[in-house]
Amino acid sequence: MKHTILGAVAVAALLASPAMADGVAPNYGNCAPTGTAGSISLTTVEPDTLTVATVLPNPGWYNGVSPTAVQDGYEYCMAAEIAHRAGLKNLKLMNLAWDQYISGTAKDYDVAIASTTITEARKQVFDFSQPYFGSNLGVAVKAGADVTAETLRSKRIGVLQGNMGSDWVVNTLKPEIQPALYQSQPDMVTALMAGQVDAIVSDTTLVLSATSGTKGAIAVIGQFALDQGYGVITPKGSANTVTVDAVVGDMIKDGTLTTLSANYLTPLFGADPNSVPLWQKP
Repeated sequence: MKHTILGAVAVAALLASPAMADGVAPNYGNCAPTGTAGSISLTTVEPDTLTVATVLPNPGWYNGVSPTAVQDGYEYCMAAEIAHRAGLKNLKLMNLAWDQYISGTAKDYDVAIASTTITEARKQVFDFSQPYFGSNLGVAVKAGADVTAETLRSKRIGVLQGNMGSDWVVNTLKPEIQPALYQSQPDMVTALMAGQVDAIVSDTTLVLSATSGTKGAIAVIGQFALDQGYGVITPKGSANTVTVDAVVGDMIKDGTLTTLSANYLTPLFGADPNSVPLWQKP
């Protein structure tokens, strides 16, 4: 059974809202939402709970390797902000394998947030909010590797199965060697470090965060502009789609997402994504 949570907008009603009615503080880990509690209404799978499908690990976006270990991160705290504004007490993560996540076969979640690029093909499977973060495709290599925009097509490339980067590499870049498919970002980085591939291509933000802990052994040397962005997923035809889209827009306007980026992404990347050189497709 689904449960509809209706919250009051007035600050004076906060203590009487579903999130605080029983005297228990909301469970949002280390996140500190700033919006008005109960200002939106969501229909949820479980009462007083926002269930979020995602793919772990995804450092910076979700800081923790398992659903119970995650306490903060850009996307986790964005989800907490949505839950807070809906007057919901709890935030629950559903950890999926990427291929299961992106296939649309998962059930019993309210929103899905996993740095998911909005594409026309994916719109046939899911509903998306407006973009909450811009995405390009970054190219990471071992430090000093002989890889350039002009030579990339002739190199061994690793991509994430089901990621927009894999589609772009196969159909747009059209490399001379069939790309190697990996199930996770850590698997790709391990393959690169081991010399199994010459470069990995994925979202610029993801390759920056995945390689920032390699102490300079791996460098993000270029990126291809796609003019696309990440969106919050709701199941196709969800009653929550319009509301989630609107609250994402509100978080952009009120500066919430800018603050989350400064708190969780900039320190992790070790570089401003906009500082990575833009490459033209060969």
